[in-house]
Amino acid sequence: MSSPRGPDRVRIVLVRPIHPGNVGSAARAMANMGLDDLVVVDPPCLDLERARWMAAGGRDVLENARFVATVAEAIEGCSLAMGTTARIRRWNWPVYLPQQAADRALSEDRCAILFGREDHGLDNDSLAHCQALLRIPTAGEPSLNLGQAVLLTCSRMFDAASATGWRAEEKPRQGKRSGGPTKGGAVGVRKTSPPATLEFQSVVLDRAMELLNETPYMRGRSDELVRVTLSQMLHRAQPSSVEIEILLGMVKKTRWQLDNG
Repeated sequence: MSSPRGPDRVRIVLVRPIHPGNVGSAARAMANMGLDDLVVVDPPCLDLERARWMAAGGRDVLENARFVATVAEAIEGCSLAMGTTARIRRWNWPVYLPQQAADRALSEDRCAILFGREDHGLDNDSLAHCQALLRIPTAGEPSLNLGQAVLLTCSRMFDAASATGWRAEEKPRQGKRSGGPTKGGAVGVRKTSPPATLEFQSVVLDRAMELLNETPYMRGRSDELVRVTLSQMLHRAQPSSVEIEILLGMVKKTRWQLDNG
């Protein structure tokens, strides 16, 4: 059985892109799908700060991108180069649909996929460095936004790699505001975090009751009854340690706001 082939063996090459937002979006799409090799050829005027606005989680890909002057430099070290196109070309290249292109790309040690500038695509000089074409089918209008075209292509690379048994490495991600769970959401939290102990849950209940006792909610209500109700709700939810930490963080932030508001 052959070993898994990751999508990181695919290089994305943007040839003379004119909109920095598309460069950032391309970097983000690559990061989403497990690719990290980005090369930008001779951009006429690239505002990297604007590109960063659109890169979001793909900023590492953008920061590590290489900027070169020619397509020949961009495809150095590759055993295959594919050019994306929406037009019929005169030259007799093999033409692949995205899934076919992904299977072919992952069979190479290193494959470059070239995307042309937004207004007219790849020119013939750039295509002369390619050995195949990639065409993304559409329902009518063949022109796609550059960032979207990169995302669709990278998604196929991700699917093809997953079919070989490759699995993306889960990386911790700290939320900018919430300090949220690791990448993958609540399901990943439940799998990697043990159930919260009753002692830990009791800490949250103590803090929550302190807050509630400073509000009109507790007027005419029994402290014991409210606490038991909250305790039962927590028990039914079966929270993990990480989830209790998140609740505790919420309560502490609320406490701080009340004291410093």
